[in-house]
Order: sequence, then structure tokens, then C-alpha cells
Amino acid sequence: MALLAMTTTVNTQNGATINTFAIGNGDSIKAVVLRKKMCAGAYMLRQENLSLTIPDGTQTTFTLTAGVGPEPIGTQRYSSRPPATMVVQQGGGVEEENWVEGVNFTITGRVITFIPNFVGTNKVATISYSYYDPSAANLVYDAPVYPSNTKGVIKLGGYDLVVWNEGILAQEVKSWVTAGTANGVIEALVTDA
Repeated sequence: MALLAMTTTVNTQNGATINTFAIGNGDSIKAVVLRKKMCAGAYMLRQENLSLTIPDGTQTTFTLTAGVGPEPIGTQRYSSRPPATMVVQQGGGVEEENWVEGVNFTITGRVITFIPNFVGTNKVATISYSYYDPSAANLVYDAPVYPSNTKGVIKLGGYDLVVWNEGILAQEVKSWVTAGTANGVIEALVTDA
């Protein structure tokens, strides 16, 4: 018998936990270990005052230097987080403007695309945006789970399988792939490996 613990990662855009596991092709899942408590999600963090010096002239894009910012912002943009904001000054003595993601600029990873071009000399910008703490070690498992009415679901080979851990509904699932994902209620799987 082998215990397959979940490897948990965090989606920095929406705070969702992603549980993955590796399993041998042909191994059988004998039992499911359910969590006693669940995690409601990751903590949202806000990066303040990330100061940028934009090259002189007309710029349509700007790439953040690796290691400068926190987590890169994904293409989901602000569907699951507040929009980023940017205070820009398009030259010395020019009045500062407040730009909003989706209106004045977009961000994909470390690339900022300016919707009205960023024009001028001695240009500076301060960008602030929110993201979720990517460290799975910082997740807090504090929401009670009641195993008698909780459904464990794993995904193998593109199929969602409901797995039970006790009683007449208990079953064995023989894996036909070598990796899968599980919903948050599953802490580990017991296999015949």
C-alpha cells in the first residue's frame, strides 16, 4: 500500500487551490483520506508602489524586469481580482494621471501594454495590483469538513470520478493514467502500489 499525498499549488489570479498527484498506470485507488478541515482559499496580497522608469519617446509596451515585481498578472486580468492601477507622469512638470487596467493599459505576465501610448521624456509610473499568496505553506485549513456528506472528486484522464471512502459506496478505481487532480476535500489517496 502507498499513501499519495496531494501536492497543493495556488492560482495567483483567483486564490483557488489546485491539488495534483502522481500515480502509477494500472495502480488501484483503495481508499480516500478526507481532510478534517478545508481551506477557504489563499490570502490576497497587494503590491504597493512598484516604481517604473519608462524609456523616453512613445512606448506601446513595457516589460517588467524579472524579479522586480511579485507574481506576474495573468490574462484573466481583473475577473477574479481588483484591477491594477497606475499613477503615470508622462514627463517632467506634466501633471500625474491615474490609469486603470482594462481602460488605460493591460498586463499579461510581465508585459504592460499601454492603450493610449505612453509619450514623453523622463517618464515614471507607479503600479499597484493585487494577487493571491502563491505559497501553499501559507494556506490555512480552518473550515470544518463533515465526511458523511462530503463528496471526493478526482480527475483522471479528463474524467471526473466521484470517490467514496467508506460503506456500500466504497470502490476501487484502477488508474489508466499517471497523474490527476483532486478537489480540496481529498488530502491523500491510498493505492495498492
